[in-house]
Amino acid sequence: MTAPAGLPHFHGANVPPPPTGRRCLPVAADLALAVGLLVLDAVGAVVAFLLGIDVTGDWRPFDPGADNSDVVLTIDWLYLGITGVVILLTAALPYLLRAFVSVAFQVLAGMIVLLVAVSGAQYDQERGARADRAVSVAYR
Repeated sequence: MTAPAGLPHFHGANVPPPPTGRRCLPVAADLALAVGLLVLDAVGAVVAFLLGIDVTGDWRPFDPGADNSDVVLTIDWLYLGITGVVILLTAALPYLLRAFVSVAFQVLAGMIVLLVAVSGAQYDQERGARADRAVSVAYR
Protein backbone atom coordinates (compact mmCIF):
# COMPACT_ATOMS: atom_id res chain seq x y z
CA MET A 1 0.00 0.00 0.00
CA THR A 2 1.36 3.38 -0.94
CA ALA A 3 0.80 6.72 0.77
CA PRO A 4 -1.39 9.27 -0.98
CA ALA A 5 0.45 11.73 -3.22
CA GLY A 6 1.21 15.16 -1.78
CA LEU A 7 1.65 14.01 1.82
CA PRO A 8 5.08 13.83 3.46
CA HIS A 9 6.64 10.39 3.72
CA PHE A 10 8.48 9.78 7.00
CA HIS A 11 10.67 6.70 7.28
CA GLY A 12 13.18 5.82 10.00
CA ALA A 13 15.57 8.65 10.98
CA ASN A 14 13.71 11.16 8.88
CA VAL A 15 10.75 11.38 11.40
CA PRO A 16 10.54 14.82 13.06
CA PRO A 17 10.41 14.93 16.86
CA PRO A 18 7.02 15.56 18.42
CA PRO A 19 6.31 19.18 19.39
CA THR A 20 7.33 19.96 22.96
CA GLY A 21 6.31 22.77 25.28
CA ARG A 22 3.67 25.37 24.69
CA ARG A 23 3.55 27.26 21.45
CA CYS A 24 3.52 31.05 21.19
CA LEU A 25 0.40 32.89 20.18
CA PRO A 26 0.39 33.75 16.44
CA VAL A 27 1.65 37.25 15.69
CA ALA A 28 -1.69 38.52 14.33
CA ALA A 29 -3.54 37.30 17.41
CA ASP A 30 -0.85 38.78 19.66
CA LEU A 31 -1.16 42.18 17.98
CA ALA A 32 -4.97 42.06 18.17
CA LEU A 33 -4.76 41.21 21.86
CA ALA A 34 -2.26 44.04 22.42
CA VAL A 35 -4.52 46.59 20.71
CA GLY A 36 -7.58 45.41 22.63
CA LEU A 37 -5.78 45.56 25.95
CA LEU A 38 -4.39 49.03 25.18
CA VAL A 39 -7.91 50.29 24.45
CA LEU A 40 -9.09 48.86 27.78
CA ASP A 41 -6.09 50.42 29.52
CA ALA A 42 -6.85 53.83 28.01
CA VAL A 43 -10.50 53.66 29.06
CA GLY A 44 -9.51 52.58 32.56
CA ALA A 45 -6.96 55.38 32.91
CA VAL A 46 -9.47 58.03 31.76
CA VAL A 47 -12.13 56.71 34.12
CA ALA A 48 -9.65 56.66 37.02
CA PHE A 49 -8.56 60.21 36.18
CA LEU A 50 -12.17 61.42 36.10
CA LEU A 51 -13.04 59.61 39.33
CA GLY A 52 -10.05 61.22 41.00
CA ILE A 53 -11.18 64.79 40.29
CA ASP A 54 -12.39 66.48 43.44
CA VAL A 55 -14.54 69.56 42.96
CA THR A 56 -14.71 72.06 45.80
CA GLY A 57 -16.68 75.28 45.81
CA ASP A 58 -20.14 76.23 44.67
CA TRP A 59 -20.24 74.50 41.31
CA ARG A 60 -23.28 74.88 39.10
CA PRO A 61 -22.42 73.05 35.85
CA PHE A 62 -25.48 73.77 33.69
CA ASP A 63 -26.11 77.40 34.64
CA PRO A 64 -24.57 79.65 31.97
CA GLY A 65 -24.80 82.73 34.19
CA ALA A 66 -23.20 81.06 37.23
CA ASP A 67 -20.02 82.46 38.68
CA ASN A 68 -17.86 79.37 39.02
CA SER A 69 -14.70 81.31 39.87
CA ASP A 70 -14.46 79.77 43.34
CA VAL A 71 -14.46 76.21 41.98
CA VAL A 72 -11.19 74.35 42.55
CA LEU A 73 -10.44 71.08 40.77
CA THR A 74 -7.91 68.87 42.48
CA ILE A 75 -6.72 65.52 41.23
CA ASP A 76 -6.26 62.54 43.50
CA TRP A 77 -3.34 60.87 41.73
CA LEU A 78 -3.76 57.72 43.84
CA TYR A 79 -6.57 56.53 41.53
CA LEU A 80 -4.29 56.78 38.50
CA GLY A 81 -1.45 55.05 40.37
CA ILE A 82 -3.69 52.13 41.29
CA THR A 83 -4.77 51.87 37.64
CA GLY A 84 -1.10 51.71 36.60
CA VAL A 85 -0.47 48.87 39.04
CA VAL A 86 -3.53 46.99 37.75
CA ILE A 87 -2.27 47.42 34.17
CA LEU A 88 1.11 46.03 35.21
CA LEU A 89 -0.51 43.08 36.96
CA THR A 90 -2.66 42.27 33.93
CA ALA A 91 0.55 41.79 31.92
CA ALA A 92 0.77 38.36 33.56
CA LEU A 93 -2.32 37.13 31.72
CA PRO A 94 -0.94 37.54 28.17
CA TYR A 95 2.32 36.04 29.40
CA LEU A 96 0.47 32.82 30.17
CA LEU A 97 -0.65 32.78 26.52
CA ARG A 98 2.94 33.42 25.41
CA ALA A 99 1.80 36.69 23.81
CA PHE A 100 5.07 38.56 24.18
CA VAL A 101 4.08 41.64 22.15
CA SER A 102 1.02 42.13 24.37
CA VAL A 103 3.13 41.71 27.50
CA ALA A 104 5.60 44.33 26.27
CA PHE A 105 2.84 46.82 25.49
CA GLN A 106 1.08 46.17 28.82
CA VAL A 107 4.28 46.76 30.78
CA LEU A 108 5.03 49.90 28.76
CA ALA A 109 1.49 51.26 29.27
CA GLY A 110 1.58 50.47 33.00
CA MET A 111 4.91 52.20 33.45
CA ILE A 112 3.68 55.29 31.56
CA VAL A 113 0.51 55.53 33.69
CA LEU A 114 2.55 55.12 36.89
CA LEU A 115 5.03 57.75 35.72
CA VAL A 116 2.20 60.21 34.99
CA ALA A 117 0.62 59.53 38.40
CA VAL A 118 3.89 59.98 40.32
CA SER A 119 4.93 63.10 38.39
CA GLY A 120 1.44 64.60 38.82
CA ALA A 121 1.53 63.97 42.55
CA GLN A 122 4.99 65.52 42.81
CA TYR A 123 3.89 68.53 40.79
CA ASP A 124 0.86 69.05 43.03
CA GLN A 125 3.02 68.69 46.13
CA GLU A 126 5.53 71.27 44.85
CA ARG A 127 2.73 73.63 43.80
CA GLY A 128 1.14 73.29 47.25
CA ALA A 129 4.47 73.98 48.95
CA ARG A 130 4.95 77.11 46.80
CA ALA A 131 1.43 78.29 47.62
CA ASP A 132 2.00 77.71 51.34
CA ARG A 133 5.23 79.75 51.18
CA ALA A 134 3.47 82.54 49.29
CA VAL A 135 0.68 82.68 51.87
CA SER A 136 3.12 82.66 54.79
CA VAL A 137 5.19 85.48 53.23
CA ALA A 138 2.05 87.53 52.48
CA TYR A 139 0.84 87.38 56.09
CA ARG A 140 4.10 88.43 57.78
